[in-house]
Amino acid sequence: MDKKTHRILFYTYHPRAFRTTLIGHLYEVAQSFPVILLSEQLDPETENIIHDKQYFPNVEAIIKVNQFTGVRKNILKHNKALYQLAKRVVKQYDPDIIITGSDMHSLFDLYLTRIGKRKGARVIAIQPAVNVADASKRSLWQDLTNAYQKFPIWLPLFLRLIFVQWRKYAGHSIHYYVLPLLVGEKPFFGKSSHILRKGNSGMRNSDCQVGFSQWDYDIFQQDGVPSERIFILPHPLMRETRKFFEKVYLHSEDKHHEQGKTITFMLQGDIPIGFRREDYSLISLEDRIQTWKAILSTTVQLLPHWKIFIKPHPATMILDLLQERLVSIADSITLVNAHEPSDIYIEQSDIIVGLPFSGTTTLYTASLQCPEKPILALDIHHEFLGDVYRNFEGIEYVDSMEAFMPILRAIKDNVYQKKYNNQSITIENRTFNNTIDVINQVLKKKRTPCM
Repeated sequence: MDKKTHRILFYTYHPRAFRTTLIGHLYEVAQSFPVILLSEQLDPETENIIHDKQYFPNVEAIIKVNQFTGVRKNILKHNKALYQLAKRVVKQYDPDIIITGSDMHSLFDLYLTRIGKRKGARVIAIQPAVNVADASKRSLWQDLTNAYQKFPIWLPLFLRLIFVQWRKYAGHSIHYYVLPLLVGEKPFFGKSSHILRKGNSGMRNSDCQVGFSQWDYDIFQQDGVPSERIFILPHPLMRETRKFFEKVYLHSEDKHHEQGKTITFMLQGDIPIGFRREDYSLISLEDRIQTWKAILSTTVQLLPHWKIFIKPHPATMILDLLQERLVSIADSITLVNAHEPSDIYIEQSDIIVGLPFSGTTTLYTASLQCPEKPILALDIHHEFLGDVYRNFEGIEYVDSMEAFMPILRAIKDNVYQKKYNNQSITIENRTFNNTIDVINQVLKKKRTPCM
């Protein structure tokens, strides 16, 4: 097979997912195939890397997409611009393969994969981050969150949940039906919907859905992805491509690094409330702040000479409150720039801790980037979705302050030992060694129909 005859359209998807995961796949593909890179606005470091022919010798062009980044347009102009871009790049470059992070999430993915399939391209959806739960659990968690954040608290909860459902179906109808009709496309019918939290990527125009491990394979199947479409390819940090990450991101000179031991607490996104698993009762922002204060105060007491970083998610909206209520606890605590890449702090820290809610995918990346380090997922409130890392390879799940304190003491005294579960990631006839093998297998498969 002459690989040079197969042109690839590769979409970076969300910038954070590209930096932590998808760039590793691009690195492999660009060694063998001509690639047209459809790129969001990336962080400056990554922007320089993708232009480096040493790493990406066969990237022929880089085209900006601006679906998740850039100046926001109104929804109608945004929809039209994404459709026209997808149509233009497929017509101009006539790809054999389209690679993206999802075949169900964003408008650009939906347009690109449909138009590409009509022109005869094969579509590969590569998982951009670990699945923390199946669709039904993600849906319930999102419904509860919206019920408390989007509607007056004086309304009975059951009414708020009814309104949430109406709102979801309205959003689904606009996203999957109305917007495509406005650009002359038929609606995106199908069972999967990221707005309704139904199904998963791999249920629309992709010829295969690539997951990381048995964990992801099981979740994809639970969500309704046909088993014959699910391929397993370990995360780039677990393969030969790790050397690429080490050259361009990891173990580099870090201007943030200071002498001494450091611990980094990773916060969730922009959702400051939570819910208990037992009865779905509300965990208020004040409940969270008090728990975070107790965790940080304990850490200061047990690790008195350590530097403590708090790394918020880029979407965090309560930065001033965090500065006022948490940083003031001790001089050793620093609230770092929310928009800096998390891998910088994962690399420089001696301990990485997920503050409740600990469903952040950052802990999974940390477990691959620095598997030798203590990585703790705290679930002090026993939150709904707070236990997603229970029994997860390379991450220690901690559900009480009484369990947290002896772990810190063991780390301080250099007697801490990581727990490993020896999870298998190999599924016969479904596990691949690299992205090139996945592409070659997809080229041999019978084409799936266009939706």
